[in-house]
Parts: sequence; C-alpha cells; structure tokens
Amino acid sequence: MKCVVDFLNVGFGEATVVRMVDAERSFCLVVDGGDVDPLTNPRRCSLEQYMKEQAIERIDVLIITHFHRDHIGGLLAVIGKVTIGQIWLHVMLPAHILQSGLDNDSTPLLASLTLYKELLNQAKRLAIPIKLVKEPHCFYEQGISFKLLMPNSERLQMLEDELNKLDIERLDQQQERLNDIDRLLNETALALLIRSAGKSAVLLTSDVGLDFWQPYMSEIGQVHVVQAPHHGDARHISQQWLGQLSPQIVIVSADDEGTYQLPQQQFEDMVRAHSQAEVYYTEAATTTHSIIRIDVNEWRLELVE
Repeated sequence: MKCVVDFLNVGFGEATVVRMVDAERSFCLVVDGGDVDPLTNPRRCSLEQYMKEQAIERIDVLIITHFHRDHIGGLLAVIGKVTIGQIWLHVMLPAHILQSGLDNDSTPLLASLTLYKELLNQAKRLAIPIKLVKEPHCFYEQGISFKLLMPNSERLQMLEDELNKLDIERLDQQQERLNDIDRLLNETALALLIRSAGKSAVLLTSDVGLDFWQPYMSEIGQVHVVQAPHHGDARHISQQWLGQLSPQIVIVSADDEGTYQLPQQQFEDMVRAHSQAEVYYTEAATTTHSIIRIDVNEWRLELVE
C-alpha cells in the first residue's frame, strides 16, 4: 500500500494529511487543519481545497493536536462536507463553555476558543464520534504504525483546571488566566510518530517544547523526517535533540511574513550545524509549491505546485 504524507502550505499554521492507497482500499488521516484562505495567496492550499483537488470524500481519523486557530481554523470548512470517521483529541471543553454563547475574536486565544467550541458542537450535531485520548495510543494501518504521544499529565491537568475556572461572562477580568491557557495549549499539544517497516519515518511535532520529548526519545530513535516544532522556533530544539533524532529532512510549517517572528534563522542554523538534514519550508520568499509530499515507501520528497 502506497503511503504519502502531505504537508500543506497553509501560511502560518499546520495541516498534514497522511494517505494510504491501494487497489482495494484507502485510508486518510488528517492532523490539524491550518487556517488559510487560499484566495489571498495562490501558493497556499487550504484543507478544504486539498480535499477537493485530491477527490477525498472521507477522513478516517482527524487528530487535533491543540486548539490554537492556526491549527484548527480550516476544519469547520471540511466538517459536514466530507465524511469523518472519528475525531481524536485530548482536551474537551467543559460544558459551561460548550453551552455558552461565546463569540469573541478580540484576541487570538478567544478566537481560537470560539472556533473550537463551534467545531465540537458541530461534530456533536453531525454525530461524528469523538475519541478522548488520555494516554499514548498506537494504531496500525497496513504495516504503518501511528503513535500519539501525550504531553505531561500534570500540565494537561493544569490546562483543564484553567478551562474549568474560566468565567465566560467576565473574560475582561481574567487576562492572567487567558494567558496561562494560551501558553499551556502549546506545552500540552499532541505529537505523532509514524513508523514504517519498523523504522521511525515521520515525526509530527506540533508546537511542543523540548521537555515534551524526554519520555519518548529512546522509543523514537532516529527518524527520517521531522516537522519543526512550533513553526521553526529555535527555543524548541537543541543540539542533543537533533543528535538523537538524526533527521534527514526537516520541514518547517510557517509563512514567509515573519508571523510571531517565526521561523527563526537560528533554527535553520542549528539544524545545519548539528545534523545532516535538509531544511524545507512549506512557504518561503522564493517557493512556489503548495504541498511538500513525503513518499514513505520510497523515502522521496516532492514539491507539489
């Protein structure tokens, strides 16, 4: 069965699609949905546009690593238009937020929270099964293994506690709590390890920090393709991390506009100094592609326009 991993150019954000196809069946896994209107930049490719162009009618599993808008903004446009077998996530909003009239885009976090509430409620209306993941979980498809890597349980509990305490009616009086939630979303994101033929093939890192990896490094070993943590943030990698993973390819999912001062030049400098990896960007000043495609069977990279 042919397996490809497509990193979409969604500007600043992440949307990754894993597709497995043979003559008899297909399997589609989506990790996050980006947040982009491709009409504003013809190089970019929204998840909705990708589904149409690839004639994909079913997502078997949709994984949400965390609910920052640059990771989930493109999902509402897809839900209800293609069949979704299951949604996997590890942070469920408390009932008082889900049932609230929250509709606030005054800050990036409140826009993210509003969008996530709408997303979860839409999934409920459409009767899409939601799997709440609470521990590392592995599943297999035709010889390819997918392992969800969980964040630190204490930090995850802190995030859940802050969400439970959030008073939707008094948002203007809770800036410190909102800042904590914003920070914890990155610190408690999910990661995904894809293995083929017993070898670590692709590591999707979302926005996690360096301390996330300590329980998993020996299991991961060396990995062929690594997605840059937090859109090419040098604070999220180290010489030791690069040395242990020994990637051949590093893919940075970010725009070329310097959003949040990312990606950082120091990131690429560190990768080149401490690994043999080639660095590829979903978007850079001179790029024209809309997708970076990894053929897992042949270990081949293709830039798709």
